[in-house]
Amino acid sequence: MDLNGLLPGKGIDPPRQVVVFRTSIVEGNCVELLLGRPVLQGPVCLNDHLRKFRVMTNNAYLACCSPPFRWIQLFLMAVLIFLISSSHLVAAEHTLRVGVVGGSAPCTYLDHSEWRGIAIDLWRLIADHEKLPYTVSEWSSVNAMLEATRSDDLDLAVGCLSISPDRFRQFQFTLPYQEDGQAVMVETSRFHYGRAFIKSLASPALALLLGTFISLIVLMCFWVWIIEKYVSVPSTQRIGRVRSFAKLFLNLFTGVGSDKVVESVSGIFVVSVAFIGRTVFTSLLVGYLAVSAVSEATSKLGGNLSRPEDLVGLRVGVLAGTVSEALLEELNSNSSDKKADAIKLNDIDSALEFLEKKKIDAVLADENQLKYQAIRVNARWAVVSIPIRRIRPELQAFAVSPMLSAETVSSINHAIVLLKRNGAISSIIQEILEGPPGGMFRK
Repeated sequence: MDLNGLLPGKGIDPPRQVVVFRTSIVEGNCVELLLGRPVLQGPVCLNDHLRKFRVMTNNAYLACCSPPFRWIQLFLMAVLIFLISSSHLVAAEHTLRVGVVGGSAPCTYLDHSEWRGIAIDLWRLIADHEKLPYTVSEWSSVNAMLEATRSDDLDLAVGCLSISPDRFRQFQFTLPYQEDGQAVMVETSRFHYGRAFIKSLASPALALLLGTFISLIVLMCFWVWIIEKYVSVPSTQRIGRVRSFAKLFLNLFTGVGSDKVVESVSGIFVVSVAFIGRTVFTSLLVGYLAVSAVSEATSKLGGNLSRPEDLVGLRVGVLAGTVSEALLEELNSNSSDKKADAIKLNDIDSALEFLEKKKIDAVLADENQLKYQAIRVNARWAVVSIPIRRIRPELQAFAVSPMLSAETVSSINHAIVLLKRNGAISSIIQEILEGPPGGMFRK
């Protein structure tokens, strides 16, 4: 059959293989890009292919709406949500939640809106060394902060936390970085300090030392008196034996003119022995006055306070939730008659104010805390004293959450060991308590 005459001026080319491309077919909110395949030679009817495509998409839509497929969709969606939430939790775990208690100088305190102190400065070194990001939050008391670590509301409690037997059973700690005990601080006037110093000069030890020195000089005077035959000296006959012996004693006691009171070799030897004895005993006296007498005077400022049991019956200021409060409660439980009145302090800085206003008789706290306050006391009319020291020395460390990863705890402990070995922790303590050292942390 000749088909050239069907179309005017045109005909159909010889049979060939045809490729049909179907581009954007939208059916049932499904967009598919379909590439066609070679079809039969000759004219192509697109309606047949579209009809087949509609049947195929309808079958796919019905399959997606079936209950098994819907359950698979929900399962995959739940898995996706779990993976996303887990990734956020893992990212949040890398930022440690660090807690501190304000007003606990020299451990943690605010200085011009910046956290300073032995504990927080040490933690900064640890975090920088181990590349640990963290956020800091303030807590009202040590007990509240420790409970937050146990309930996993905090990752790390930073402070001078004493590892007492009770705390050791309840909480988890890092390796200790220092040791400190409890101490007692009292306030007194400078007049009382001078009076206590004068009383210390009448101590038996000082009297024995002076008596020994005077006895030695008197013995040297008798020796010189006999050797130089002072009885027959014209000056002795003129002024009398007593005055002559007193003049000789004064010369040997002070050393002024002692070279003129003797003429013989034996006399010169005695004067030399007196000079040596005078030098030795003078050094002993100065050393005693500089150390023993001052120490005794300082201890007398606390009145009758010489041991922790002497606090019973007094008004004692303590920080809430600390080892000091537990110690005072123990002292009260062991006392059958008098009890110590525990006055709760908001922070250690308020201890001096309470002492000044006579609201308390003494303060019981960590020794480093009281030393820090004693150095910085600025009341010109009063001084403070620490009559009792080194009460139950205990190791101090940071508290950690039981949920904190073992790897993080290990890295913190590693940094503590390293910083202790190279002297960085000692430098921090010296800088806070005594001022900046000659050089910064040794590497």
